[in-house]
Amino acid sequence: MKPWNGPSLRARLTWRMVLMQALVLMAFSSVVAIPIVKLVSEDQGLDAGVIENIADSVQRSADGGLQLVLDDDILEEAAEYPNLWFYATDIDGNSVQFGEMPERASNLLDDLPRVNSANFVDIGPAEAAAAIVRRHDSAAGQLWIITGGGPEVRLKIIFTVFREPIFLGLLTMLTLVSFLVIPVIVRQQLRGVAHVAAEADRIDVDQRGIRLSSAHVPEELHSLVGAVNSALQRLDDGMERRQRFLADAAHELRTPIAILQTRIELLPEGEERSRLMLDVARLANLANQLLDLQRLDSDVTVFQPVNLVDLAAEVTADMAPLAIAAGDDISFDAEADSVTVAGDRASLSRAIVNLIQNAIIHGGRKTAIRVAVGRDGSLRVADTGPGIAATYREAIFEPFNRIVPLEQGAGLGLNLVRDIVVRHNGQITVGDAPGGGALFEIFLPLATAQAS
Repeated sequence: MKPWNGPSLRARLTWRMVLMQALVLMAFSSVVAIPIVKLVSEDQGLDAGVIENIADSVQRSADGGLQLVLDDDILEEAAEYPNLWFYATDIDGNSVQFGEMPERASNLLDDLPRVNSANFVDIGPAEAAAAIVRRHDSAAGQLWIITGGGPEVRLKIIFTVFREPIFLGLLTMLTLVSFLVIPVIVRQQLRGVAHVAAEADRIDVDQRGIRLSSAHVPEELHSLVGAVNSALQRLDDGMERRQRFLADAAHELRTPIAILQTRIELLPEGEERSRLMLDVARLANLANQLLDLQRLDSDVTVFQPVNLVDLAAEVTADMAPLAIAAGDDISFDAEADSVTVAGDRASLSRAIVNLIQNAIIHGGRKTAIRVAVGRDGSLRVADTGPGIAATYREAIFEPFNRIVPLEQGAGLGLNLVRDIVVRHNGQITVGDAPGGGALFEIFLPLATAQAS
């Protein structure tokens, strides 16, 4: 159980319910005790609690009789009530007496062992008119005690109720039941909150449009659920505006890039033309990456059977002029003529382009780039460049993260590749290529027809 002021609603409700039950029980006991005390006061007048103090002052003597040894409690009673008197006897007729006993009370002494409990009025003078008789089991044995002139029944006797075993037992039982039952009840009533928490846990940037349901939560939490849903709607609207901006910006960039590329192609052959061609290709690739990001965010990928061998060979051929212009060598190999995977052709094509583009940019000049497709649906892009240290192999897939600052690229390519692979239920790893360099491997599930 968490502390009183802890964050747990279940703990706080339990503690407060236990406290409330204890207070209600005490108040009920007090209210019920008042008429009982009043009735007792009218009937007997004297507080029977003095009997126990009297019995404690009666002890056995060496000869088996009774002797009076007043303890502190009875002395305090006698000091407070000067008219206090009592008489105690056992079944054998041994007796002790304290104080001045009224004459009418003396007439009752012979029959005292025949009485278990009795209350008398008008038995003495006005200041000690009442008397009570009680049979009491003490250390000296069974005694019959008659007393008067002592403390009267007052409302303070109510507090003795709280020391009664019945009251303490009932309070203990209610407390234990509360600690066992209340948490169960609260947990059942808050099951709707756990349901809403599970709904909220499924919300992420790739699954927008989900809203929390208020059907399972208490009415008091409907406003909170509504506020959260409104915040989610504002976030979705903001993401939608961002996507439209990226798409519009990418589309607007493609036209001037295409014009620039055409004009560069008309320049005379030379090293400067090759460098410009490479730069404009990278710029076009960045625009395409922005479009791909928007396309993935919109989740418009269409899955269908794709021959990974034909696709990789086609992309390698398209990228060959760019690699050659950069002074690199590029080759393609496949373990089978056909390896069919289920996927979106445009997205997979963009992933292969980005891997080859990454090898061209980061592999350095005179790099050998090898693209290969395996029978198991794997695709490998390796280069003979400097490679990627193990400490950076996770970070390179984060957006805008580059190991070495370069003038080319925006750090989006590998992040886009990972998103595409994940959407195809695949995996991507990076390691060391045979003979040195970086090796990127994509593992895609084979199409059902081929896998069988």
